[in-house]
Amino acid sequence: MSEPAENPYLAPAAGDPPKPRGTTLADSRILRFVFFGLLYLAQGIPWGFLAGGYRVFLIDRGLSNEDLGTVMGIAYLPWSFKVFYGPLLDRYRGGRFGRRRPFIILAEIMMGLPLLALAAVDPGRLGLINVLLFAHNTFAALQDLAVDGLAVDILPANETGRANSIMWAGKTIGVTLGSSGAVIAKHIGWQATFVAMTLPVWLIMVVPLLVRERPPSEDTRLGREGRRLDVPELVRTLKFPPTLAGFLIAFLAPAGFALVGTFTTRLYRKDLGLSEEALFLLSVVDAPAGVVGSLVGGALADRFGMHKAIAAGMAWIGGVMALFATLSGYWPNYGFLVAYQALLQIGICFYSAAALKFFMRLTNPAVGATQFTAYMAMTNLCYSFTARYGGWMADHLGYGRAILIAAVVQVAAIPLLLICDPKKAEAHFRSDEKDAQTATEV
Repeated sequence: MSEPAENPYLAPAAGDPPKPRGTTLADSRILRFVFFGLLYLAQGIPWGFLAGGYRVFLIDRGLSNEDLGTVMGIAYLPWSFKVFYGPLLDRYRGGRFGRRRPFIILAEIMMGLPLLALAAVDPGRLGLINVLLFAHNTFAALQDLAVDGLAVDILPANETGRANSIMWAGKTIGVTLGSSGAVIAKHIGWQATFVAMTLPVWLIMVVPLLVRERPPSEDTRLGREGRRLDVPELVRTLKFPPTLAGFLIAFLAPAGFALVGTFTTRLYRKDLGLSEEALFLLSVVDAPAGVVGSLVGGALADRFGMHKAIAAGMAWIGGVMALFATLSGYWPNYGFLVAYQALLQIGICFYSAAALKFFMRLTNPAVGATQFTAYMAMTNLCYSFTARYGGWMADHLGYGRAILIAAVVQVAAIPLLLICDPKKAEAHFRSDEKDAQTATEV
């Protein structure tokens, strides 16, 4: 087994002495937490609008669950392409403006432009709207990749759980804000709503404009000395069995709740007749529930281990969906829907925060952006793949059966966790070869 490639961008280990307080991400823990939380908030706002307000827009124009799933599958697809951006970002050495920050700023600018363009488009031209949303999500995926790559570069090992919790909490809050789009459009129109969704993204862009990754002298030194993407190192990484197992887990673990996410909004809007305000209140419930789930998931992953935390989150999700499917008589009860949404969101964000830590520890820092985003691309490919089939199940089997099948799929994926040991991957990529022989399961 070859030695891991030296990586000058590698975050400090948990036991390294702390640096003096400063005004860069490398030497300020508080700044790191605020930075990553805000950048994930910027991702969440437009995505919440797409997943909430835009779905209402399509549902009110008569789309079936299967058609809606096809549209959502197209929207998810650019997130699967992130894997092709990874080598580009890893080849860039950085310089006086940092290694990841230029990509983050570029992506933030370009995320807003398609949304502004949508303000001038006739709402009836669904084809053009889909093209623009595809473009928006392409740059949103680039922003997400650059932020995740920076997290791998800059976060010490003992901060990843808490940072992942904050990141997911920020995204959850952003999604909730974005999901108010249907209510806003009801009062000011869809065109003005697209403008309203763009402004927060560009305001948050000020943060990476002002905050450096590292002190200027250190950024410049890494720009001269940093390694470009090493193809042999990438091959070594991809051939490692835990890496391959991680790809399978990333694709299959979220399949259950991904299937349900396709048609839930149409169930509420079309079949149960919820208003824009009632739908938004459900998303408001999602926010605190998601924050709780994210914080608890990250903390328990740190305390009890990633495998146990992820399995607990998946079992919770499957149980909540199965219970909802068997109690269809209570669906018209709005309080019951609120409870279901809250419990499901707690489980999803619990799982997501723990899974982020899991995949970060599986990642070789020498090819951080490439490998980590490949895991996330597999997850997004799952969302894209399941969107249409979830809609098909709802149209042909009914909502109750479709949700019950999704619950079974969710729980059935838990044993996959047994085939992947992140401790061995961490020893393989971050320590000497002898450490890999003594690593044990978390």
